[in-house]
Amino acid sequence: MKQMTKKLMAALLTVSMAAGLMIGCGSKSAGSDAAGGAAAQSGSGSPTLDKILADGKIVIGCSLNGAPIGFTDDSGTPMGYDVDWANRLGEVLGVEVEIQNVDAETRLPALTSGRVDVLFANTTGNLERAQTVDFTMPYLRCGVKMITAAGSNLHTIEDLNDPSINVSVNRGSTGEALVTQYAPNANILYVDNFTDSVLQLEQGKADASFEDNTVVDYAASQNDKLEAQEGLYTSDPICVVCRKGDMEFVRYLDMFVSWQISSGWQAETYEKWWGTEPAELDYIW
Repeated sequence: MKQMTKKLMAALLTVSMAAGLMIGCGSKSAGSDAAGGAAAQSGSGSPTLDKILADGKIVIGCSLNGAPIGFTDDSGTPMGYDVDWANRLGEVLGVEVEIQNVDAETRLPALTSGRVDVLFANTTGNLERAQTVDFTMPYLRCGVKMITAAGSNLHTIEDLNDPSINVSVNRGSTGEALVTQYAPNANILYVDNFTDSVLQLEQGKADASFEDNTVVDYAASQNDKLEAQEGLYTSDPICVVCRKGDMEFVRYLDMFVSWQISSGWQAETYEKWWGTEPAELDYIW
């Protein structure tokens, strides 16, 4: 019965998406309406979604290197806010979820190469990235924040603009772009994930690092060797990421995200991991 319910939810989302597209096309003749109805029944209109449903499995890229967005427990099981979203999508679709670990440098190549079907990987939607991938409406909103060792005299990004200052960031991240722009004289230490940045801060190898406030605040609250500095340097929409060329799938995921927000599920999930209410998010459905 549970499996039937999941598949029914997936079917309802798919039918709603198809119905919306048909309405958006305006008036049609009776013959074309019938043809459109038959097409809607034979598939979702999304090659990606049709393949996922046919395979009975969706492969989702998540960044498992920074609690509480994504991490693994002692047994190696993926956990976190993004992982909950990934599993929720699988539940709605009624398919198995396979999670693959990605980082800031590998997440987009993993998607565009077809290794994963979609990303819930703490990815900021922006115009530069939108040239190669598609984004849904935001499922989280946050900002990049600076973190240092506790008691540091470095409090702003401008304080880092010195060749003697080492800043630890992920290659291809928003943090890297900020340091390059506002502290161009700083020495950048590239790491694969935020966990490595924390280790460098603890060991005194790095003076500062940058990551989303959701990750920085959590890390500082769990580690008295770290200090989250005041101020946000961005206001970023965190979005689901899809391959280019399948806007039907993007529309489906937009509806999925919207329903999780309007139902209260997103707020409950955020509070589970951070203990506070999330920033307000817009929804359509």
